[in-house]
Amino acid sequence: VGSGFWPLGGRRFVVSDGIVAARYGAALEPALGRAAIMPGEQSKTIAHAEIVWTEMVKAGVTRTDHVAALGGGVVGDLAGFCAATYQRGIPVVQVPTTLVAQVDSAYGGKTGVDLAEAKNYVGAYHQPAAVLVDPATLHSLPEAERAAGFAEVVKTALIAGGWLWERVRSGAPADDTVILGCARAKLAIVAQDERDGGRRQVLNLGHTVAHGIEAATGFARYRHGEAVALGLLAALRLSGQDGLRTEVAALLQEQGLPTELDPAADLDAILLAVQRDKKRVGEGPVPFVLVDAPGAVRRGAEVPPDDVRAAVAELAP
Repeated sequence: VGSGFWPLGGRRFVVSDGIVAARYGAALEPALGRAAIMPGEQSKTIAHAEIVWTEMVKAGVTRTDHVAALGGGVVGDLAGFCAATYQRGIPVVQVPTTLVAQVDSAYGGKTGVDLAEAKNYVGAYHQPAAVLVDPATLHSLPEAERAAGFAEVVKTALIAGGWLWERVRSGAPADDTVILGCARAKLAIVAQDERDGGRRQVLNLGHTVAHGIEAATGFARYRHGEAVALGLLAALRLSGQDGLRTEVAALLQEQGLPTELDPAADLDAILLAVQRDKKRVGEGPVPFVLVDAPGAVRRGAEVPPDDVRAAVAELAP
C-alpha cells in the first residue's frame, strides 16, 4: 500500500481502531473519510455499526466507493458488515494487521456484529474485493495479541492436517509460510461452501464453546483467540482425542494461551450461551465439530449435554 499499490479504483473510506489508525493509517491516504472505533470485541455492535454508517454518509460515500478495513478481526467484521449493508452493498478491502485476521477472519466473507446474548448473531456474507496482508505489521503487536492469533493457526492446522499440522506441532513460528498455508486452507474450504451449508462448518472447530465463553463473560474477559484455545481443548475432549488434546494444550501453553478458565467464570452461563450458538437449527441440539485425526474433521456431531458440561467443567481450575 505504501508503494502505491491498491487493488480497486474509486475512493476509499477507512474503518480502523484508534491504535492501528495511529500506526498505519497514513499508508491508506488519501481517504475519502475515516471512522475509528475503540479496540476490542465490545466495539462489534449495532451501535458502532451505526456510527460507521453515519460517518460514511457524512463523508459522501457512494456505491462506486469502497471500504478499507484496517485492523484486526473486530474491525474486519464490523467494516465488512457496514460495507455489506450501506446502500445495499459496496466493496470492502480487508487490510488485516493481526495474526488472527491474517490467518482466518479476513477471508471468507463472514461479516457481522454481536448481540449481548450471543456472538456474530447479526451479519451478512460479503466477500472482500481483496485482502492485503503485510506480515510486518505483526511485529508491532503486543505478545498477547500474537498468542491469540496462534490459536486460530492451531485450529486451521488441525483441520488441514498434512504439512501444515506437522509444521505447527513442531513449534515453528507463525511466519509467512504458515500464514499463507492457513489462508489457502481456509479459502479451499470456503470455495466449496461459501454460505456455511456444509463443509465450511468445519472451520468452527473449537468455536462453539469459545463463543459461549466470550458471550458469558461479556466479550470483555478473553480475546477471541484465547477463548478459541479453551474451545479447542473442549472439542478435542469431546472427540475422544486425549493424546492430541495433551499435545495441543502444550502448544497453547508455550504461547502463553490459557488452558484453564478464569475461576470467576460461570459454568452455567457458558453452557446457556453455547446452547444459543447460531449453528443450532430449530429445536435440535447445537452441532459440534469433532476431530478424528489431524486432517480428518467432521461437522454436525450431536454430543450429549452431559458430555458438553463435563468438557467445559474440565477447563475450570
